[in-house]
This record gives sequence, structure tokens and C-alpha cells, in this order.
Amino acid sequence: MLVHCVNPNCYAPLHSFCEGRLFQFEVVSISVAASDDTNSPFDEKPERQTAHFWLCGRCADSMTLVLEPARGLRVVPMSLSGTEAGAVSEAALTEGELRQTHSC
Repeated sequence: MLVHCVNPNCYAPLHSFCEGRLFQFEVVSISVAASDDTNSPFDEKPERQTAHFWLCGRCADSMTLVLEPARGLRVVPMSLSGTEAGAVSEAALTEGELRQTHSC
């Protein structure tokens, strides 16, 4: 359940979806062993989940969210292109925080 701005430097409480921006990402997870080419073939199927995140109006005016498979969810300035965004100091969420943010 969404209760606050996902920007860890803000953390504004969610009162209404009229303000800010809602993001939806499909999160695909697979174990490291299943993606390791040196091991024998693995029959694990990736687990797909839909995750929702919210940026408050103040943060959404200048920032966006980027979900990268290897680096996770990051809050980045909108003025940066995709290649420059990798050099930015990110506000990454751990897998546990990611699950907690969109669980019921």
C-alpha cells in the first residue's frame, strides 16, 4: 500500500492521488543460480509482480523513477538522460523495501 513519497529524502505522506505522479513497474525476479551460465540449465521461471510507487508533487516536478534490473529503483533528476542517470548518486531501495512499498 502506498503511504508516502518514494523519495527517501522527502517521505511526504500520501493524502490524495490528485497531487504527484504514480508509477507502475513490472518487477521480474529470478535467483542468481538460475541466471548463472556456468551452472547446468535451470528450470526456474521468473516471478513477475506489478509494483506501484508515488512521487509527491514537489518531487515529481523535478524527478522521475528509473527501475534497472541490476541496480533497482532509483530516483533521478528529470534533466538527466538515460546514460547520465547512471552517474547520479542514486536513492536505491532494497528488495525488502520494494516488497514492503507495494504489499497489501
